[in-house]
Amino acid sequence: MPGLQIGDYILESLLETSENQQVWLGEQISVKREIEMVCYYGPEPEQFLADVREKAKVEDGILGLVYEAIPTEHFIAFAREVLPQRSLATISEQGEHLSPFQVCSIIKQVSGAIHSLTKRGIASRPFDINDIRISDQNQIRIHNIAHAGEPNDDLASRSALTKTLRKQLQIGQPGATRMGTLLEYIEGTDSQAPIPWEQAESLAEQVEEQLATSEASPPRPSPVLKKQGFNNWILIAALPFVAIILLLLSFFKSSKPDNQVGLIITVPHGRYPLPNGEIKDLPSFRIDANEVTIGQYEEFMLAWQQMSKKEQAKLWPKGVPEAKTSVRPDFWNDYFPIARSQQTWKGLQMSLECPVMGVDWWDARAYAKWKGGRLPTATEWWAARNSINAAKDENHDWGYSGGAEEKIYGLLGNVAEWAHQVSKNPAFPIESASPVALGGSHRLPSKEALSREWLAAKSIRRDDLGFRLVYPVEQ
Repeated sequence: MPGLQIGDYILESLLETSENQQVWLGEQISVKREIEMVCYYGPEPEQFLADVREKAKVEDGILGLVYEAIPTEHFIAFAREVLPQRSLATISEQGEHLSPFQVCSIIKQVSGAIHSLTKRGIASRPFDINDIRISDQNQIRIHNIAHAGEPNDDLASRSALTKTLRKQLQIGQPGATRMGTLLEYIEGTDSQAPIPWEQAESLAEQVEEQLATSEASPPRPSPVLKKQGFNNWILIAALPFVAIILLLLSFFKSSKPDNQVGLIITVPHGRYPLPNGEIKDLPSFRIDANEVTIGQYEEFMLAWQQMSKKEQAKLWPKGVPEAKTSVRPDFWNDYFPIARSQQTWKGLQMSLECPVMGVDWWDARAYAKWKGGRLPTATEWWAARNSINAAKDENHDWGYSGGAEEKIYGLLGNVAEWAHQVSKNPAFPIESASPVALGGSHRLPSKEALSREWLAAKSIRRDDLGFRLVYPVEQ
């Protein structure tokens, strides 16, 4: 079927064939995007469509995206995101070794993806090691395993995953023993059931943090995964809590600034200067100490996926384009997995506490209403910058959005921020009002806090554009 057009998609080359199904590489014509088209010829089209609907609900940055289902005369097809071609199965076949850190990252992403589905009440089908894809930059993605129906027994999937990772694990490397023990916990034994995916994710996150810092300090026995045997399950179940306490202690000893995510600062009533030289009298208001973070926005995306269409519609501001149904930021699938594993993206050191990027004005307004706030006006934003509560000595470039004091951070750099209202550019008074981005960013640090940029459209998404919220003063 090369050259066959299905809706907005055209098929190019056959990738794989299985019973009742083919997968083709193709292109979405309107946006010139490479896609994979899954074509189903089997006897249960209604079940197939129900599965596709469940997959389409998922936008967590780890599981592959599903774009659209298209019934045809002879089969049902759906378009999905193209994931990296190198799979865990390929790595195993080629005898490629994986470092303990890589194994830990795979475990964290797989267990996190399944746990995420479980939290949203979405069932998952059994997965295999071919579903797990790894890019050349070691970013991990997984084929979308959501499906309609009851959760399936995943013991065979666990066994295949743990046996493959154990086989490819580099023995003798720092952390290898801990990873071997964690794999044993996940698979289970004759005398002990496998640990839940939620606990596997928590343990993997803790070990990954230890492995990431192992080069800076000598390796030491881990209280998380030191093998205890399975006869005392109470001790094993308590291990994550012990590890969390130890990690918190080590965190407070580190030099990384306290981010204080979620802190809200009150800007007092007063007269504040504007960039044009005017003085504006403003009542007091409350504003986020930091830009909205990747981790905070992930919570919004998870909540969005659980809402009905009617509930989602209530969050959009007036005038939202009819075609807009998603709040997923641009670049999300690129930088979110990297932020979770605290690696580098486009030269930026990432974590879940870094500002969310790639959101348009509609996304930011929907988040604000969900959170019970709104975007700041330009006047409020400059008042915050000139208030006694603004941090005066922070970085102008990229960094964690926060510090040790209860101050307002990120106004000079990190990301530029969406303003609540459109306004006219005073340099071009005859032009119509446009949306505005306020402050400097990691791309334009020299412009700093007094920067204003009038943008062409509310739908613009950039990797240096985010937002924060303001709130009324509590009565």
